[in-house]
Amino acid sequence: MKDTLVNVENLTRIFDVSKPWLNRVIEREEKKLLLAVNGVSLEIRRGETFALVGESGSGKSTIAKMIVGLLSASQGKIDFDGIDLSQPGGAEMRALRQRYQMIFQDPFASLNPRWRVNKIIAEPLRKFDMESSESARHKRVEELLELVGMSAKDGVKFPHEFSGGQRQRIAIARALSSNPEFIVCDEPTSALDVSVQAQILNLMRDLQD
Repeated sequence: MKDTLVNVENLTRIFDVSKPWLNRVIEREEKKLLLAVNGVSLEIRRGETFALVGESGSGKSTIAKMIVGLLSASQGKIDFDGIDLSQPGGAEMRALRQRYQMIFQDPFASLNPRWRVNKIIAEPLRKFDMESSESARHKRVEELLELVGMSAKDGVKFPHEFSGGQRQRIAIARALSSNPEFIVCDEPTSALDVSVQAQILNLMRDLQD
């Protein structure tokens, strides 16, 4: 088994922030391009915590979203366990997607407000056909809720019924439901109170161990 799990080479992302074509013609303006990420390379080993640090707007979230496939790279290469993520398609990419997940910065915006918590956490199980029956998925959801320090009974509630820290625990449970090998965390505690931040970070460290 290779020691390197994620390898990023010369990752670049350019956004087109131009006005619509007709406006540019009338106002005689050129296209405007924003260089959000420029030539980033990094290597993450198995079992390692890798921290990406930078000021607001420096491209950290853009890099995170490119690594998990939510944004395409303008240039560069992302390898996951030796597989170029720009190459696979169909069933192979589906299998790869099960192996990495993401926890977003805002624990409320990342959860569907119309879904009950048990449905939110069970969605990856359904998507990847990980449990043979609905009862098995329900049991797994209860186990995940208890794993992140919540009650199995919380599954019938909606996201708005919880505090910010509890919502982030739900997001962590959802990320863990597919048994990923790699989790990308986009400032998962920045929207939380200081006292709750420590709880979430300790929880994630325990889960990693």
